[in-house]
Amino acid sequence: RAKMGKKHWSSLEIILLVLFLLMTIVAITMIVLFVTGEPGVISDDSTDGFVPQCPNIPLAERVDCYPDAGASMLGCEQRGCCWAPLDERNVPWCFFPTNHGYTVHSVQSPNSYELHAEMKRMASPSLFGADIQELTLHAEMQTSNRLHFKIYDSKSKRFEVPHEHIRTVKSNPTSPISDTLEITNNPFGLTVRRKENKKVLFDTTMAPLVFADQYIQLSARLPSHNIYGLGEHVHQRYLHDTNWRTWPIFTRDAFPNGGTHNLYGHYPFFLCLEDESGKSFGVFLLNSNAMEVTLQPAPAVTYRTIGGILDFYIVFGDTPELVVQEFLELIGKPVIPTYWSLGFQLSRWNYGNLTEVKATVERNRAVDLPYRQETQTTTLSVRTRYEGWSKSSTDSLSDRDGL
Repeated sequence: RAKMGKKHWSSLEIILLVLFLLMTIVAITMIVLFVTGEPGVISDDSTDGFVPQCPNIPLAERVDCYPDAGASMLGCEQRGCCWAPLDERNVPWCFFPTNHGYTVHSVQSPNSYELHAEMKRMASPSLFGADIQELTLHAEMQTSNRLHFKIYDSKSKRFEVPHEHIRTVKSNPTSPISDTLEITNNPFGLTVRRKENKKVLFDTTMAPLVFADQYIQLSARLPSHNIYGLGEHVHQRYLHDTNWRTWPIFTRDAFPNGGTHNLYGHYPFFLCLEDESGKSFGVFLLNSNAMEVTLQPAPAVTYRTIGGILDFYIVFGDTPELVVQEFLELIGKPVIPTYWSLGFQLSRWNYGNLTEVKATVERNRAVDLPYRQETQTTTLSVRTRYEGWSKSSTDSLSDRDGL
């Protein structure tokens, strides 16, 4: 009787077998992910059994725990937040409980004008992962009308804006910080008051602080709906709409086409008129990362940014003009424009080449427009690879000669 020999696998059969095993493993992994969680939800074994403490608060004070798309009951609960759907579309259905955020475990006051606190993250699920576990708060009264506080990673250095003027500003405090700033320990929050009448101006105890590697969020209750500023966008009026409006702030080369689109400037400053007395204050977040600012009818403001630290300056004044003056003392006064820039200027996108630019200049001269050569502005379309001045083509802008 013939003996059966061992089967010899060909190279093709081995490759196909390996591919089959890999696809089986991937399929099993996808099934497990589908059964146990949702995309965009970070699970944390250390918070199994977490029960959110959902506050009974007005709808206007809900702070969104699911600002990204695709909010669902399952996703909300996996973030440890509160789910309460409504007929109202603008109000968040998924909002923060009171047992998220950080707790303060030590507070020091080197002198009557400064405050230093250390805090740790509370055991709770994560929104997007990579939460910073230990944070530091440093606050100081720089002048009688300017409070500075920043919140940053206690262990690792993160990017801070190297502003050329703010670094040179000198402190000259005259009132103790306790007259203006109050810290809540569990969960962490801070309350800024006007020292003259103790009116609350900026209260972050309404929602927890979120501080992850690439997602930072802070909310604060404000004293009135009279909010102005933030940019750069096309605003239909100076007074902001606080009915759940979100404004993105990230510099982008785009023409002003309305809506809430972010434009050229990055200006995370707003002024709030407190009441009919005219007393006002301004809030400046020194952070250059992409961010968005949401205004809600509490009234309240929520900042969300994807990097850096929270570096706030709050300035006080008896009038809006005094607030602006105090703010300019911090960031520097505007430069006086050059004389030639005050005249007629012409700028256009998509000049095809240098010949077209010269023809435009000559047309203006021919009709005796009050026109100066220095203010004929061109933009990216005439450059090579978006360079400022290209020398790679004889028919492109090679230098300023002839303009």
